Amino acid sequence: MSPDDLHALQLLAELRRLENPDQPTAIRLIALTGDGDYIGDVTLPTPGLEHATQAVSAVADYATRTPEDFTPGQGADGLDPLLIAQLEDHCIGLDSDYLMAMAVIDPGKAVAAFDEITDDGSGGAL
Repeated sequence: MSPDDLHALQLLAELRRLENPDQPTAIRLIALTGDGDYIGDVTLPTPGLEHATQAVSAVADYATRTPEDFTPGQGADGLDPLLIAQLEDHCIGLDSDYLMAMAVIDPGKAVAAFDEITDDGSGGAL
């Protein structure tokens, strides 16, 4: 499955949270791949449809007002390059493989090791 197909499945899963079998169906939404292959569908009652519409409207308004903050899928992996750069800057020098292996054995020691690595000497983190 492509990343877009996975996002479509995630959207359907979120929309399913608005389903209510006790209410009549107002709409059935069908998700297809870019090539037209079926991914899935969801049925929503009127309140669920109204809530979904309000949510999409809010996101669209936010994207219009602050387009610089609304840049999904900037990188090839769909992550914001600025966020990745900040995380990498923060984690320089951390041996994440070592910390994760230690966490499996003793989570407390892994946290202590992380704190020791990130301590800036003044009692605060780097």
